[in-house]
Amino acid sequence: MNKKVELLAPAGGYETMVAAFNAGADAVYLGGSKFGARAYADNFDTEQVLDAIRYAHLHDKRIYMTVNTLVKEREFSQVYDFMVPFAQERLDGVIVQDLGVMRLIRDEFPDIELHASTQQTVTGVYGARLLKDLGCCRVVPARELSLMEMKAIREKADVEVEAFIHGAMCYCYSGACLFSSMVGTRSGNRGRCAQPCRLPYQLKGTSAGGETYPLSLKDMCTIGIIPELIEAGIDSFKIEGRMKKPEYAAGVTALYRKYIDRYYADRKSDMTVSREDMDILKGLYLRTGISEGYYHQHNGRDMVTITSPAYNGTSDKVLNMVKEKYLTGEKKIDCRLDAYLTLGEPMVLTMAVKKNGEEIYETVTGSEVQAASKRPMDEASIRKQLEKLGNTPFVAKDINISIEDLGQGCGIFVAVSELNELRRALAEQMLDKLTDKGQKESFQHKESYNDRADAQKGEEISTDCIDKTGLFHVLVNTSEQLEAVIETIKDYTEKIRVYVDSDLFFKLSDWAASEIKAFKEEEKAEFIVALPFMTRQEKHDGTRDIEQIARAMQDGLFSGVLVRNLEQIGFLRDISFDGKVILDYGVYMWNGQAANMAMEFGKEDFKIRELSIPLEVTFHEAKEIADSIIEKTGAIVSYNVYGAAPMMISAGCVKKTLDKCSGRLNEFNREKMTLVDRMGNNLPVTTNCRNCYNVIWNAHPTSLHKKLESIRNSGKFDHLRIDLTTENKKESIEILSAFLYGDQDELRNLDDKGYTTGHFKREVE
Repeated sequence: MNKKVELLAPAGGYETMVAAFNAGADAVYLGGSKFGARAYADNFDTEQVLDAIRYAHLHDKRIYMTVNTLVKEREFSQVYDFMVPFAQERLDGVIVQDLGVMRLIRDEFPDIELHASTQQTVTGVYGARLLKDLGCCRVVPARELSLMEMKAIREKADVEVEAFIHGAMCYCYSGACLFSSMVGTRSGNRGRCAQPCRLPYQLKGTSAGGETYPLSLKDMCTIGIIPELIEAGIDSFKIEGRMKKPEYAAGVTALYRKYIDRYYADRKSDMTVSREDMDILKGLYLRTGISEGYYHQHNGRDMVTITSPAYNGTSDKVLNMVKEKYLTGEKKIDCRLDAYLTLGEPMVLTMAVKKNGEEIYETVTGSEVQAASKRPMDEASIRKQLEKLGNTPFVAKDINISIEDLGQGCGIFVAVSELNELRRALAEQMLDKLTDKGQKESFQHKESYNDRADAQKGEEISTDCIDKTGLFHVLVNTSEQLEAVIETIKDYTEKIRVYVDSDLFFKLSDWAASEIKAFKEEEKAEFIVALPFMTRQEKHDGTRDIEQIARAMQDGLFSGVLVRNLEQIGFLRDISFDGKVILDYGVYMWNGQAANMAMEFGKEDFKIRELSIPLEVTFHEAKEIADSIIEKTGAIVSYNVYGAAPMMISAGCVKKTLDKCSGRLNEFNREKMTLVDRMGNNLPVTTNCRNCYNVIWNAHPTSLHKKLESIRNSGKFDHLRIDLTTENKKESIEILSAFLYGDQDELRNLDDKGYTTGHFKREVE
């Protein structure tokens, strides 16, 4: 364990960055003016980012930039030009969510480290290994992972792990939350989350008993388990909080720095956190109650605030203490100046700076030293000029001046203006040397990134892989819904595809299996297994279920899988799965370059052939994405026209928090509850006990039945998908009759029951 863990602090502004470094941070992460997942932080303009990089490198620190939002097709051409100045200034790393942005940075700026954002929802070894193969040197796994899972990623995927150690916690798996955008226009995937998880909700059927906050997690504080985290092999400790004040970043950083250094100084020392230090942390914008996060538990009522999501009152005493100690402005670099002034010889100034235990020297030479005609220059007057380093990063801790008139007795003279100029030139030379200014790369970008088609074109899909199913595809989650589909499509003239949820696949009745077989033999339908929203290798290893599903493909009833996350893609790739692989809308394709990257997921016989349009884009944006995907890859594109949006996928369990656990952990068990929001809307919640997660569904399904004609006429989408989520059998038959057969009575029923058109026309910010 030679390499020490990195302490990574947040910086919403330049002052915060400086304060975090003063407090002991090894690196900071910050957002620029675009493409960052904290749109409401102060953030940095371009010049401030460049100044930050220069300052950090001068002090042997690192800067990581968050380019971690999903990027729309029409915005994508801006990313390259946005990144150029930072690459030229030798930015250390970029934290990325969008697969297209990842590909661009990897290909165009290879000297910048690629870090996979927690927004990519990395939940295990296979997803991490996939991202490493695509060019990432570091992953920020989902905050929900246990210490055991983090350790496995570090060891088995052989990729750096950056893990959150302190700060606010999202209830939903990061990157999988659509709640904010579905109830408004502020998308968490675009850095504008409105934090609906911090609002009150009641479990339907229970007495009110005051407001409850079942989706509001306590803040994380892991200062008490630092040795465990280090020994698990975590490479970087990440403090959350780019929207918080400088005092927060500096104060929290200083305390973690203290205990990290104590551990490395003596690993057997007492690491008990003092009451005084805990009081300081609690006085720095922590919510009511704290927890150690998910490192030692999958979920639990004790992780949730329940009664109040508000912050504790901050301590003015703590804030003032932090301010006085760390908010002291930029740190200067100690240097030594030597001046050699010998009559008749050029004057020489030398600066010495210590870096990594060695002294670095720079020298400048001026004009010839003259004999004084009147008052000779003395050491004090020369020292006064040399000390004037105020506008530079340096401070002279030692100045040595050698004056020699060779025994003439007249003394020497040099022009003060020249002495000042030499001092400025010397400081600039040393600054250039310390920041490697002469080694910056030059980027030729006369044409925009998107115009360079040859360099960016992905692997096209051959025509023999084109899907032969009809326009509509249907996804089912329950046996009732599957029965409704089987009964409804018997007289349907087009071949149809049915996605069967994996839990349902394992519990398939004999009747359903025989019906599926009959449809397959008559070539009237194709059946695909829809994998879980989350796959983990915890106490229950979810990849074993996927392995069983892959083996079951051999009997011919099912021909492929709908994948929901990178972990599943990585696992299927590693076992060389040869069935159809369809990426669901949660594997985000917001631009054509993301589709290009998706084509790189494949190897040998494992290929990605079909993609889905995300739920957060407008119809106009969806058409732009489809055009770009088809142009760049030729992939098959699916578009959702019906279904309740899964607004949150959470490791937290609403039932366990507000009622009690079902007691059927890791069994094929699902239960349904309903949360009621402040406006009286009923939000269905379903448990997936097999993989231990909850899905919170939108109160109303997204239904584009009134838009079908324009969607079909656009000719942009190969398939239109109907997702049955919480509907019963009768409701499912009505929905299918409306969409598949255009039944006018059922179409009117859809109007009467209430629905939303989602983001069809409503653009997210």
